[in-house]
Amino acid sequence: MKTHLDTARPQSHRLVAFLVLAFVLTWMWWIPAGLIEQGIIATGIPTMALLMLGGLGPMAAALVCSSSALGGQGTRRFLRNAFRWRAPRRIYFLATVLIAVSVLGTIPLQLAIGAEWDSAGLLTSMFALVPTFVFTFVLGGGIDEEFGWRAFALPRLQASSPPWSANLILGVVWSLWHLPLWWNPAVAQYDSNYPMYIVSTTGFSFVLGWLYNSSQGNTMVVVVAHTVANVSYGLQATALDPVFQWIDVVVMGSAGLAIVIATRGKIGLRPTEPAFGEIGATSGTDRHA
Repeated sequence: MKTHLDTARPQSHRLVAFLVLAFVLTWMWWIPAGLIEQGIIATGIPTMALLMLGGLGPMAAALVCSSSALGGQGTRRFLRNAFRWRAPRRIYFLATVLIAVSVLGTIPLQLAIGAEWDSAGLLTSMFALVPTFVFTFVLGGGIDEEFGWRAFALPRLQASSPPWSANLILGVVWSLWHLPLWWNPAVAQYDSNYPMYIVSTTGFSFVLGWLYNSSQGNTMVVVVAHTVANVSYGLQATALDPVFQWIDVVVMGSAGLAIVIATRGKIGLRPTEPAFGEIGATSGTDRHA
C-alpha cells in the first residue's frame, strides 16, 4: 500500500511557486495599506479593503498552484478536500474549547500582574461575537489563510521533511508573511513585539499542524481552530488594558513545544497513513470524504 510519504512526494517548484505567490498577492496590498495609514501616500481606498484583499493571498496562491498540474480537475479536488467537515468530536473539542481556554484562561494571571478589567469593552465585543466569528472564519485568518498554509503547503513540506521540521518552517514563514502589518498603525500588530510574535505563531503552527494531521488532513478543523484563536485574542484585548503579550507567547510557545515532545516530533502524522491533501493526480483524499 502506498504511504503518505510515497504518494505525497511534492514537486518542489509548486511549493516554491505557492510561497512566492502568497507573499506577492498579500504584500502588494498590505504594503500600500501601511503607507496610507502612515500618511506617506494618499488615496481614497479604504485600508480595510486592502487588508482584506491581502489576507486572501494564501488561498489565492493555493488555488492557482493546485490548478497548475491538473487544470480545473486539480482545483476541484483541492476544494473538495479542503471543505471536508467530518472529524472526530474530540478533535473539534480541542480546536474550540481547548484553544479558547488557552487564550482566555490567561486573563486571571494578566489581571493579577497589573492589567485592568474593561467590562464595557468586553460587553461590546460579546454583542458582536457572532458576526465577528463569521467574518474571521472567512476573511480574518480562517479560510483565507488555512486553505493555503495547512491545506496546500503543509502536506508538501511534510512529504519532504520530518513533521517537526515542516511545521517549524511553516511557522516561521507564516510569521514573515505577516511582517507588513508591523508598519501599519491601524492594526493590532503595530505596537507588539515581533520576535515574540514569531515564537507564538510558530508554537501555534505546531498546534494547527497537530490538529490537521490528527484529523487526517481536515482543513476545516484548523480553520475553526484558527478562527477561535483569533476571536479569543480579540475578546482578551477588549477585556484587558494592557494585554501582556509575553504571557500569550509563553502559553502558545509551550503548547507547541509540548506537542513536539509528546509526539516525538511526528506532530500527529502517521507515516503509514494513506495520503491526504491535494498533492498530485493520485491521492487518498476521497477515502476521507
